[in-house]
Amino acid sequence: MSSVSKSADAVEQYIGLPYHLLVVRDGEDKGKPWVASVEELAGCTSRGKTPDEALSGVQAAMASWIAAALQEGREVPEPKSATSHSGRLLLRMPRTLHADLTRASEREGVSLNQFITDVLAAAVGWRDRQSPSAPPGSISQAPGAEGMTAEPIRRRKSGPTPLVAVALAANFVIVAVAAIVAIVVLVYNVL
Repeated sequence: MSSVSKSADAVEQYIGLPYHLLVVRDGEDKGKPWVASVEELAGCTSRGKTPDEALSGVQAAMASWIAAALQEGREVPEPKSATSHSGRLLLRMPRTLHADLTRASEREGVSLNQFITDVLAAAVGWRDRQSPSAPPGSISQAPGAEGMTAEPIRRRKSGPTPLVAVALAANFVIVAVAAIVAIVVLVYNVL
């Protein structure tokens, strides 16, 4: 078998792997084109007038990207797997934020770990992307899933006044944004 056909076979094998695709509009203007990119393959993108058009060109972009990488002797990254993440995260944060998060979790009657997980999941819309086969709202992480709940955070029966509810919601949003910023800074500093 020639090296060209071996290379073509390798490209086909890589293209068949479950890479993560991201489709976004290239700017906020509705007239801007759509861009489809392969998260694991830096710079591998395709453009189109519609999301479908951008996606339809991504396979050809992947083939070109992978063929060039193989020809140059570069490593072709394989798709990231959700199972490659342990579900454990060490996070440093200001003491005052830690105190605020602890008080909020106590008000809600849940553990700090569960509270932070619920806030982060809500901030990124994680529960909405769960597999259709999972029961609605279920959190399935192993190990340690038994300590997590799928139930949304509920108010006490006495319930806060509308003004307090708005203040609490604003507080949760601020805490979620601060947590996400802290994670980004931590990851940036580690890299």
